[in-house]
Amino acid sequence: MITNRVLVVCTANMIRSPFVAALLRTRLASGPGAVLDISSAGTAARPGDAAADGVIEMGRTYGLSLDEHRTRRLDEGVLQTGDTVLCAERAHRRAVLDLRPDLISSVFTVREFARSVETVTTAGGAGNWPALVQAAARARSVERRGLDDDIVDPVGRPADVWLAFEREATRAVSTILASIASLPRIDAEAAAQGFIPATRREYRGMQLAEPPAAPPAGWRS
Repeated sequence: MITNRVLVVCTANMIRSPFVAALLRTRLASGPGAVLDISSAGTAARPGDAAADGVIEMGRTYGLSLDEHRTRRLDEGVLQTGDTVLCAERAHRRAVLDLRPDLISSVFTVREFARSVETVTTAGGAGNWPALVQAAARARSVERRGLDDDIVDPVGRPADVWLAFEREATRAVSTILASIASLPRIDAEAAAQGFIPATRREYRGMQLAEPPAAPPAGWRS
């Protein structure tokens, strides 16, 4: 039975997983979508460390506060029956399944889950969160092989890799939010307003364009 718990996993729990988790959590912070309990952990995290400075700065651009984030190590005690686990890389997915093979139907990479739920939504959607996760598991079995499932790790990398990380993470989250918006039991309007531009450059472009009738939910002026 799929529960409302969503765990996002990367390696150190300092960049990718806290950023993705915070994007999902803040964009679903109002309405019935808030029933999803979203947290993060790292397969090789050193417990109690702060988020990386680069992702804290990036998060502020998206209206996120990662200053208080502290890393948590993934272990069997963190994982519970019914969790949906979204991993930054396929290697993290394998690590999760080594700990809890019973979660095989609800462990995905973030990008894999985004593709799968988009397929489900296009085909007519699902009735609630557990049904969406279950349908995503079925959809991935017919996906084309060789697709890139990983979100690039930007630690110690140049600016263009950080931009690639930002683009991959935000596009996947936007797709997931759009699928959640289609669920009858989750506030579709609140979730739809969670759409985020793929990069800060795109957001700056939006600022230069004619302003919308109302600002997107979650953005700070």
